[in-house]
Amino acid sequence: MIALVLHLPANQAARLLGAASTSFPNECCGLIEGSRADDGWRVAQLHEMPNIADDPARNFLIDPQPQITLLRRLRGTGRTVIGCFHSHPRSRAEPSTTDLERAVDNDFVWLIAGGGPDDFTFNAYLFSSATFTKLTIQIPK
Repeated sequence: MIALVLHLPANQAARLLGAASTSFPNECCGLIEGSRADDGWRVAQLHEMPNIADDPARNFLIDPQPQITLLRRLRGTGRTVIGCFHSHPRSRAEPSTTDLERAVDNDFVWLIAGGGPDDFTFNAYLFSSATFTKLTIQIPK
């Protein structure tokens, strides 16, 4: 099987880590703007969104109004929302049981930052057919 790749610009990787650190001890969250690539997906921009979860230290819930606004803005651009991102402020950068329970969109990229305020790392996963598959992240130099 060929590894699927998430092409993530360095400035967007830094944006993810910054959002995770700034939101600590709560989870950050947002949407990933991008497009399909021959070998996976290409990230254009991460859009941080308000976390409106009842317990933002343990969960994330993206406010639907900014999400709708973003989708409208992307119409006709060749880009769309290819996934979401969030942080796990006290655990690893991998899908949790809650993530698996809440994931619904097939072929949707999940970027997850895990760790703590000074040592966040991140991984990318593709949700499809009720499972998460780890993606290779390629950050151009």
